[in-house]
Amino acid sequence: MRTPVTPQTLRGHVAEGCGRFSTADARDDDNALATIRAAYDAGVRVFDTARAYATVNDDLHNEHLLAEALRGREDVVIMTKGGHFRTGPTTWGIENTVDRVRRDVEASLRALGRERLDVYYLHRADGGGDLEDVFAALEALRHEGTIGAIGISNATVEQIDLARSVCRLSAVQNRLVAVERTAELAHAERHGLAFFAYSPLGGPAHARDLPARLPALASLARERGVGVHRLALRGMLANSPALSVIVGMGSPTRARDSAKAPSEQWDDVCEAAWASDLRNSHVGA
Repeated sequence: MRTPVTPQTLRGHVAEGCGRFSTADARDDDNALATIRAAYDAGVRVFDTARAYATVNDDLHNEHLLAEALRGREDVVIMTKGGHFRTGPTTWGIENTVDRVRRDVEASLRALGRERLDVYYLHRADGGGDLEDVFAALEALRHEGTIGAIGISNATVEQIDLARSVCRLSAVQNRLVAVERTAELAHAERHGLAFFAYSPLGGPAHARDLPARLPALASLARERGVGVHRLALRGMLANSPALSVIVGMGSPTRARDSAKAPSEQWDDVCEAAWASDLRNSHVGA
């Protein structure tokens, strides 16, 4: 029997973000499958996907990859999302309607080969639509057992509260970069929600600049012989009781390294370096 998904069980994870396996210009399905399995073997148990993470020719590509990679591995949480979808080589659409989200839920169930989706997010809460009706519909699906837990993504404090008013909301998924604090994160902490930070290192274009953006933490990482990326992820987890991070793991080597973040040493020296970088940071400015 699968363990129930709650805000408590969703906290403190390094989750694998799988979107680039389908949306990158150069795709390698064999590498994607190997990377997902390497993450699992290294201890990762939360995997993030979405209907929008698709190829032009296969709107279920990412969920199919996860289903294949994780077949027979029952102790995982797969988070997926709906209401946002690929429409062309460089375009995506948003349709926050009850009909669209119900159709997306059904498609995700088929693609993942599951009777219940562990965590289901409305992908673009910032895309308009009748959010109250959509979350009421998701709550009905939760009562039916089709969804284990409900989440909201790309959301403001006001949208989080709207969702909380009509459903049992468990998780928020927003962009949040290392040493950044946002009103949405504080709100999740205050109300006992899990908060999944995507692009925690700034995204693929900026992750290589992390040592320059976090010089104190980078210096400490060099002294300790660990990667600053892993130490930054550990710092994020250490500095919020609500937080998990979603990391794009582009290779088995990266997957194995990122998976070590929750067990990385974090002490007063680390906290001092984190505080120094926080004071001098322009992240999110």
